[in-house]
Order: sequence, then C-alpha cells, then structure tokens
Amino acid sequence: MAAGFGKRLSWRVEAGVHSLVAALMSGFSAKGVFRAGEILGRLIWPFMKLRQCNIARNLRIALAPLDAAKAEQLAKESFIRTVANLMSSSISPKAKGGAVEEMLEIQNPELLEEAASEGRGVVLLLSHMGNWELLTRLQRFFPEGVKCGGFYRPLNNLILNERVLKERQADGATLFSKRDSLHQVGAFLRENGVIGILADQRVGMQGEVVSFFGRLTRVSPLPSLLVRRCKSEVLALSLTTVAPGKWLGRYHKVEKPYHSANCMKALEVAMRVSVTDVFWLQERWKVYLANSLNPSRWLKKDEFRGEKPHRALVWQTANGPAPELPDGWQHGDIEWEFSIGRAPGDLEEIDRSQPLPIDFIVIYQKNRLLRKFAKQLRIPVVEL
Repeated sequence: MAAGFGKRLSWRVEAGVHSLVAALMSGFSAKGVFRAGEILGRLIWPFMKLRQCNIARNLRIALAPLDAAKAEQLAKESFIRTVANLMSSSISPKAKGGAVEEMLEIQNPELLEEAASEGRGVVLLLSHMGNWELLTRLQRFFPEGVKCGGFYRPLNNLILNERVLKERQADGATLFSKRDSLHQVGAFLRENGVIGILADQRVGMQGEVVSFFGRLTRVSPLPSLLVRRCKSEVLALSLTTVAPGKWLGRYHKVEKPYHSANCMKALEVAMRVSVTDVFWLQERWKVYLANSLNPSRWLKKDEFRGEKPHRALVWQTANGPAPELPDGWQHGDIEWEFSIGRAPGDLEEIDRSQPLPIDFIVIYQKNRLLRKFAKQLRIPVVEL
C-alpha cells in the first residue's frame, strides 16, 4: 500500500536532517566525528533514565557477579562509547580520513583465509559492537575471490532505506533482507561467500533456547541452520575501539559441532573483548511472560539450566501463606523470592540486594504503585 502524504513528508524531513548532519560532519575527521559522539553521549546521558537502567541490567547479567554501583558506572562508559560508535557508523565513511583502511585493522586475517579455503562459504557471527557499519566493507580484507554478504533490516523510512542500502553495498557487499529466500543465501554461501549475521539480537518464541553469558535465553537458529544446510565454516568477529575513529577486528574460532550453543559461546567470547563497545541499550534478556505464556513455555524443559538463574519475585501486600503458583510457573532455572508487606518504594533496594537483577515480578491483585516503580527499573510485572 502506498504511503500517505504525511508519511512521505516525514520521510523527506528525516532524510533531509540525515543529509544535513552528514554534510556538516564531512568537514570533520573520523577521529573528530567519534569525539563529537563522545561529547553528545555525555550531554544526553543524564536524560536517558530508562536506557541507563537497561544497560546496567544487561551488564549485571553479562558480567555477574557485578556490584550494582559498578554496573551503573560501566553503563555510563558504555553509553558514551555507543553514541560515539553510532555517530561513526552513520557518518564516518563521509568524513575526512574515512577510508576503510585508515579506520579498520584486522588482527588475524589468516583465520578467515583458512575457513574460506574449505570452499563451502563462511558464516560470520557478528554483534552490534564498535562501528558495525564497517562490517559491510570487510570485503577489502578478504582473500581474492571471496565475496562479502550479510543480512539487514530494512528501515521504515523508505527514502533513508534506499540511501543506506546503497552506501552499504558500495564496496560490493550483497545484502539480504528477511523477505529473501534462504535458498538465495545458501547459494551465496555455496559460491564460497561470507555471510555476516548479527546474532546478538533478542528474539521471541521462534528462537532456540541456549545459554548466553551464562543465562538461558532464546537466540536465532539461523546461523546453525545455514551451516547445516551448506556445510559451511563458522567464525565470530569482535570489533574494538582502539583509538577515536579507529577499530580493531579479530576473528574467533567456534567449537564444533556448529550448533547454536557453540555459536553463541564464541559470540560471547568476541563480545567480552570489549564490553563497553557492545550495544547494550536493548533489553537483551527480556523474559516474555503473560498468563498464557508461562516460564515453562519460554524456557522449555524444566531440566534446562543456566549458570545464572532467573530471579523472580512474588509480591504480597500482607502476611499470610504465599499463593500457589499455577502450573508451568515453577521451573528449575528460576529462583523465587517473596516480598511480604514491603512498600513499592523498596523495590530498588530489593533488586540491588543481589548481583543479578530481578527478571520479573508476579502479583495477584492490581498494584499501580508497584507497576510504576517496576517500570522505572525495567522489571516486567505479571498479574496472575
């Protein structure tokens, strides 16, 4: 369906702002763009309360045991770095000194050469880390004859989407969207192409349950599916900021067999190289729960365990026996706590009392004030 006049106008305004900012930044060096991003990050950090909480919660899970105060300090550093990386991702190719070779160094290219020598293609596990727009320009660092490809998510703004897609394909990368057939992707791999997949993203019920940073979660089965179909090799890649406007890429081996658990283990190793370079703004370990979607459906079999169990809180407003949890809510990976007669304002203290944050709260009657405090802390509340 064709977009309406209002939407097309909004797209043009957004595209115009993007062009203006790009034109202004083109007078800066790649280093200057990064520095400008750091300044912007420091300026807006105090106003990003929900983002602050998201990042700190993610870091408390990823780096547990980690003191909550230390997590908040690290969250600020990560946010500032993320804004600088985002600025660099969108602007630095147009900046002075924005040549890929000046911004990016690959530390161990021999690992990709070895993987590509098998002739069956390579699945490259990526995360939103560093200046990830450089990943579409990796072909310059590949062995001769090896093509670069990857998946991308189309932007809602069709004008910007066309522009960004053209820029990403400027160095010869072949990009696939979710609308493209996996047969096309498989054919690309069989021609000994390298397919980059951003595998760190949160997925819903269609994902596969594995451990990631020691916490059970759902991840995309796409990398292991492609590997099984095409018998390809697999590597993970880290991208670390080594100086303003400069990044270092490093390949990491994946243990065989190349199933999802081992793929995510290798991606975790890559992300740990520089946790402040990772995009932590998304609720990575969000738990999808509702009356009809209980933990046993989300985490699957009860015998599944992670090194860092989920932390759940039953909120009781008065003394008395704890209500019995419905079928499916007891799971071996969940550690239950009970709060009896506490004030909703105590929720932050309860959350910070242990290294891991509270993953969700169960209530048995409406409690608007508790929901308010839980929302501020990014803790979902389920009323049973």
